[in-house]
Parts: sequence; C-alpha cells; structure tokens
Amino acid sequence: MPKIQFINPDEVRKPQMLEFDSIPINQYDKTIEEEVDNFSREDFLRIYHDMVVIREFETMLNLIKTR
Repeated sequence: MPKIQFINPDEVRKPQMLEFDSIPINQYDKTIEEEVDNFSREDFLRIYHDMVVIREFETMLNLIKTR
C-alpha cells in the first residue's frame, strides 16, 4: 500500500460487522480491571512477553526495509 494513501483510523477502527454469519469486528471493550479475574499474573507476564517479542520483530523488519 502506498505511504501517501490516507487511511482514516476512525473509519477503519469503528465497530462493524463482516457478513458471512455475523463475525464481530472491533467489538472488544473490556478494561484491565474487568480482565484481571480471567487471567493470572503469569498469564499477563506471558502475554506481555509475546507482545514485546512481536514488537521487536516488527522493528527489526522495519529497520531492514528502511536501511
């Protein structure tokens, strides 16, 4: 996708439905406080670790593309 093509985040991220049978899109709206009961501390640490690894990988790819 060209870098000059504008994508309006408000439009792209608005809640909507994709039609097959209904599939919810951008419908998640719970807070951390609501999720604390669903996960253990270890679960949150594992999720955080996964997020950091993915972010680092994306950063490395971007550095390769831009150098």
